[in-house]
Amino acid sequence: MVIMFKAGVSKWLGRGLMLSCFLPGVVMAQTPDRIFYNGKIVTVDKNFSIKSAVAIRGDRIVAVGDSASIRKLADRKTVQTNLNGRTMIPGIIDNHMHFLRTALLPGVDLRELESAFTINAALDIIRGSANVVVQGEWLSALGGVHWNQFEEQRFPNLAELDRAAPNHPVYLSVSNSGPGTVNSRAKAFLESKGLPVGVDGKIEQGEHTVRAWRALSVLFDSHDTIKRATQRQMAFATSVGMTMISDHGGTIPEGGYLDPATGFDPFLDLMREGRVPLRIRLFLPIMETEPSLPILRGRLDNAFRDFGNDMVNVIGFGEWLADRKFQTMSPLPEFYENAAKLAAKRGWTYQQHVINLREIKAHLDVWERVNKETPIAPLRWSLMHLYQMDQESIDRAKALGIGLMPHSTQYYNYNNQPGPMPPFRAIVDSGIRSGGGSDGARIATMNPWPMIYYMVTGKNSAGRMINPGQTLTREESLRMWTANNGWFFREEDHVGSIEVGKLADLVVLSNDYLDPKKVPDDAIRKLTSLMTMVGGKVVHNSGPLR
Repeated sequence: MVIMFKAGVSKWLGRGLMLSCFLPGVVMAQTPDRIFYNGKIVTVDKNFSIKSAVAIRGDRIVAVGDSASIRKLADRKTVQTNLNGRTMIPGIIDNHMHFLRTALLPGVDLRELESAFTINAALDIIRGSANVVVQGEWLSALGGVHWNQFEEQRFPNLAELDRAAPNHPVYLSVSNSGPGTVNSRAKAFLESKGLPVGVDGKIEQGEHTVRAWRALSVLFDSHDTIKRATQRQMAFATSVGMTMISDHGGTIPEGGYLDPATGFDPFLDLMREGRVPLRIRLFLPIMETEPSLPILRGRLDNAFRDFGNDMVNVIGFGEWLADRKFQTMSPLPEFYENAAKLAAKRGWTYQQHVINLREIKAHLDVWERVNKETPIAPLRWSLMHLYQMDQESIDRAKALGIGLMPHSTQYYNYNNQPGPMPPFRAIVDSGIRSGGGSDGARIATMNPWPMIYYMVTGKNSAGRMINPGQTLTREESLRMWTANNGWFFREEDHVGSIEVGKLADLVVLSNDYLDPKKVPDDAIRKLTSLMTMVGGKVVHNSGPLR
């Protein structure tokens, strides 16, 4: 059966739609602008249906079904693309990322290293970047890369980096605190600033790495530099199939802090210029320290919640309501509870960072008291990260009607130690609202495919099992990163699946993710996008599709 959308009766009412779905044989009011046919269309609808064709008009999906029926809807102006059996999925949605902060990284970001698994592959990427950027430009991967992802279980050394990029300083570092490695040009610069660098180019973890970040950050903190870096990050995101991300500002000073007052300015310029190719959902971090709640009250009195458009929207507060130094307290300070009650009373969505079980239980204690005054289920509150969540806490969260956001950050688990981090299986089996995210792109990859690989296999970047008994199927994992995530932004009716009336956010994959014969588990990390479409517009095209 073909389901069609009667475009003539559709219009926005706030953020809702009036839809008219009807049976085959009724002529559409308007013909599609574009049709994709002869594909494997993974709808991620309620039944996880697989279709062969989809039709688009404007920014919306207007029909989904079999190729013969869908193609009958076309006229001579309709662009028709033969997928030749390729797999199409809904656009990938990351429910928690420090996306804009990543643009503060110094130099040209080597984001492609996230998908390199040998030293030679990494050097090829570095060499390729060195050949296309201005001579002398810094090349860096400060976060989103780890030495244990390479078969050789090490970073490229100074001599190897010199051969790959003799005319550029190169710096690679694990997360925010190292360890890192540099080539000769980068070594000379850092030593001129009084920083110790090993003969082999190694920068020790901790203080030395932090000092190196600070020395570099002043070189790349101009408005225009950050603006260009933001564009590069958005181009990379769409190249791996991301169509929507949730940004949570920045809370770690080392290596670049996204100033809550001015840090969004370069991005806002791009938004005004119409150069934002994917959907950005903004959460405003509140680092409150005072019982009078001046920071929170300032935001509440001077910001509109749920304000923006389809592309850029302010959703709520997160990942904090209190300064980080208070987060590990149990019980939490009284002013935190007052802040949570005020945010709820004013109707704001709120997402909270929690790592260990003590933090999780402390926040649930507060939220249960807040809920007695103001029900928080309608506000779409959620807890994120959840590396040590237990079943009792899952049950308490479900009773509150909140969401859970278990993140795949432990893909870069440094110690190769097994443990429930986080308990994906238990969370999904509970039936609670849940979705996938990375917490990238400093302590994890921006690329969603290594994150999905971790969900599916329980293995870290070194290929070692660290999350036994908590893995998800490929179908479940894809749903976590698509259809499930719309709920956290109140947009489940508009994004996340390939269904009539939803936004045409679509991705044609480089290979068939659902077929383990074509894409073995380890190859999930290597998936990319041949074509990415956001709102019916092609924002990335690296394949034979036109």
